[in-house]
Amino acid sequence: MTQKWQILNHAAPGYFQAHTAYSGVAFLRQREGEPFCVLHPADASKRSLQDGQRVRLVNGRGSVSLVVRIRDEVQPGVVLVPGQRPDNEATSGTVNVLCSDAYTDMGDGATYQSTWLDVRPL
Repeated sequence: MTQKWQILNHAAPGYFQAHTAYSGVAFLRQREGEPFCVLHPADASKRSLQDGQRVRLVNGRGSVSLVVRIRDEVQPGVVLVPGQRPDNEATSGTVNVLCSDAYTDMGDGATYQSTWLDVRPL
């Protein structure tokens, strides 16, 4: 059975970058480390994923390769991708490629916080 995961706030600030406007500051990107996602330990266990392993986030719009950090700072069933990085630092694109450009049916807002995907070992 394929488990579906949801990205939570794909444009959340990074741990050392208060806003994506700072993604151009090399020192802050270096301090942050390579692009990563955060997955709850229970979800990682179901997938036999290890902390620091490369994973692929996949849906019908594309796929992105990231390093997984296994932490209890996210809820089960949620994948957090903090901060945006320049395309040349990402492996196969940024998390934005996974997000729909559709609008919500109430208020014509963005739907990027309802992005469903699979998490797979790379």
